Amino acid sequence: MRFVALLLLLSSSVLAQTPPQTYRAVRAAKPPVIDGDLSDPAWANAPEITGFIQRDPEEGKPESEKTVVKVVYDDDAIYFGAYLHDSHPVTSLLGRRDTTIESDWFRVYLDPHLDHRSGATFQVNPANVQYDAALSSDSLSDVNWDAVWSSATKIVSDGWIAELAIPYSQLRFPDRASHTWGINLGRAISRRGELSRVVYIPKRDAGFVSRFALLTGIDGIKPRRGLELLPYTSARVDSDARAIGDRTDTTGSAGLDVKYALTSNLTLTGTINPDFGQVEVDPARVNLSAYELFFPEKRPFFVEGASLFEPDIVSNHVFSFNFDQPVLFYSRRIGRSPQGTAFLGALGAPDQTTILGAAKVTGKTASGWTLALLDAVTENEKGRVDPGSGPREESVEPLTNYLAARMAKDFGTKAGAGLRITSVNRSLDDRLDPLLRSAAYSASADGYRVFGDNTHVLQWSASGTRVEGSPAAILRTQRSSARYYQRPDADYLTLDASRTALDGFGGSALFAKHAGHWQYNLQAEAYSPGYEVNDVGFLPRTDIITTHAVLLYVDPDLRKYTRRRNFWIGKFQHMNFGGDVIENGLWYDSNTTLTNYWRGYAWGGVELSTIDDRATRGGPAIRKPRRQWSGFQIGSDTRKPLSFDAWTELLQYQGGGSDNVVALSATYRPTPRLSVKVTPSYRTSRLPQQYVMTQSDATATATYGARYVFAAIDQKVLDLATRVDWTFTSRLSLQFYLQPYIATGDYHDFKEVARPRSLAFHRYDALSYDATNDEYTVDPDGRGPARAFSFGDPDFNFRSIRANGVLRWEFRPGSALYFVWNESREDELPIGDFRLHRDVRESFEAPSRDVVMVKFSYWFGT
Repeated sequence: MRFVALLLLLSSSVLAQTPPQTYRAVRAAKPPVIDGDLSDPAWANAPEITGFIQRDPEEGKPESEKTVVKVVYDDDAIYFGAYLHDSHPVTSLLGRRDTTIESDWFRVYLDPHLDHRSGATFQVNPANVQYDAALSSDSLSDVNWDAVWSSATKIVSDGWIAELAIPYSQLRFPDRASHTWGINLGRAISRRGELSRVVYIPKRDAGFVSRFALLTGIDGIKPRRGLELLPYTSARVDSDARAIGDRTDTTGSAGLDVKYALTSNLTLTGTINPDFGQVEVDPARVNLSAYELFFPEKRPFFVEGASLFEPDIVSNHVFSFNFDQPVLFYSRRIGRSPQGTAFLGALGAPDQTTILGAAKVTGKTASGWTLALLDAVTENEKGRVDPGSGPREESVEPLTNYLAARMAKDFGTKAGAGLRITSVNRSLDDRLDPLLRSAAYSASADGYRVFGDNTHVLQWSASGTRVEGSPAAILRTQRSSARYYQRPDADYLTLDASRTALDGFGGSALFAKHAGHWQYNLQAEAYSPGYEVNDVGFLPRTDIITTHAVLLYVDPDLRKYTRRRNFWIGKFQHMNFGGDVIENGLWYDSNTTLTNYWRGYAWGGVELSTIDDRATRGGPAIRKPRRQWSGFQIGSDTRKPLSFDAWTELLQYQGGGSDNVVALSATYRPTPRLSVKVTPSYRTSRLPQQYVMTQSDATATATYGARYVFAAIDQKVLDLATRVDWTFTSRLSLQFYLQPYIATGDYHDFKEVARPRSLAFHRYDALSYDATNDEYTVDPDGRGPARAFSFGDPDFNFRSIRANGVLRWEFRPGSALYFVWNESREDELPIGDFRLHRDVRESFEAPSRDVVMVKFSYWFGT
């Protein structure tokens, strides 16, 4: 590690920077009462912090309304008192905690470690809505971090007042006699679109935490090794009309969350039998690809501090170009749906695997190491199977241990490096042994180096993976859609049915200029065919080498008609390890914000015809047609009671075919307490080549002994998501979510691949349809030697309604009462036509599953 540090530190000279501003906190003999009144004696002798500078709308100019902030502290907490003068009525909206609402705000940013990379932010608006987040990687924030702190606000004749009390138990800082913290203070004035801070950072410059001012005068305080307990109890009624016998189950549960400061810098967080019933349901989707869909993590235990398990993202711009980087730790794998349910045809299995317990240790040591460690154990879940000799219980998900760990260190303010490992270990029985891998491991290293005055950055990563299991499980791994070792034309891949392990490697390098008007981004990545992280990570495909170069123009300066303008153009190319070019294109994007805060976006691009090594789902590669696309979006002023974003995109394929999307996102706030958001979208597409099935046939010599059936598909997708937020007070709110979703697919023009690595297809003329059995029969070569074969009609009409309602009352800091209702209705028919009135009506008539839950949690803290 010392050698790595030396290389990083010697790779560029350190330029002199302007010394940071310095402010002083004073000790209070008696803590101020947090009531929105600054007349307490504690504030009398505290020096004033003023001189906020605008970032928007008039960058670099003094704030339009005066802001005065004072900072005091005692043995228990640090306190902030702010008088925010305003010559006009303040904008004060209610919303749930940690929601971004269009309002005036007062913001405190702290870096108690003074590592110039991490910290926390605490924010309030005039309605005393709280917002907090953890800061990391100099410019990233994690809103899922929740601290327990107090605030009070008061609207007065010439503005508003905010008081904040932040206990030391919620902060992590070294144990020393005298402290200097990093600090920044911010203010937002909604009616002017104004954002100002005491530390001015030009828009075209990179960095945030690294540019904080210094807060001195903090003496004689001690980090708190506090213990926080959050026990919960819940009751649940689950009524499933889709189950045999229209089953209704009533259950109760209890569990405990624990948080304990192991040292002044390290925190242990644990959960026993967690219940995440209050978490919003995932939206409905139809997936016609060979790859798994990605859904974000929403469970509080896992989202809080999740960024600590990821490498620092130092560059302001990250591009993927049709390839998503591997996620080595995807926490939704923990507690996933049992994987053996469908494989074994089991009934009565739970929807989610029970998490028996999980614990994580996070924090930063005094020597500058950032640590994150998570370990979780999930239950051996069972379902009922009937192999013919009578029903019995079988495991559908084994007892499993998951581990993820990361350690990282910053070398000054311009360089850093980290190491990360993950592991999964399963206790398999004979039925699951052929299906699941018994163990999976990954190890990775990453680092960054900033050059100059944070204008250029170099980032890199390198990783290796290994999975182990029975020959049958590893054979499934080799044949998975991530790699398709069985491809008959891939001479660089070897399918080995005797393997009991599979190894892989990967890495990336990025060099970017991310400051100034003209910026650029150069990146290369590679992941070998054997690379596998999906046991506790997420990666749809491996066997890829990807490169791109992007040129950006960034103009944040206020002009006569515009507030900011950005444009970028990028060239990208992807290859597999056999040297086939699988993506090759050009992409551009531009956006402009006008002086009236309306926004416009335009984008487009072209992808050349290249090899598609995944279309036949393990068969030979074919060629995909050239395509080009363009899109446009317009957005209105979000400060208004009614605001919207509307966009459309049209994609066209060589030789015919298109994909068109029209979408709207509109928000209406008729009162400060109520917000209604609708996000309808409608997609129509005619894709020229959609995979249907594979038929083995020794006479199909041109395609390696199999016939790969494709079709054109006319698809229509309607999504009518609606969200209502009714906030009664800053601690009592009702949230409702409704998503009617309809997707149809009409397959026609059936054909088979005529020649690998080409656009040539042989269209079926001798095709018959059996309506009774809902299947097609085709004779692929007429009077030739090939046998006729049949396949089911792939047409579909999928209707779904997902609804979720949550009443949340935070009756005291950290403690909450939830009333939750979830409903899911879905139905699917083998028809491909789309009829709006019929499909919406029958969506509401589909059998439903309803869950009603009450959850009570109470926070104890020291």
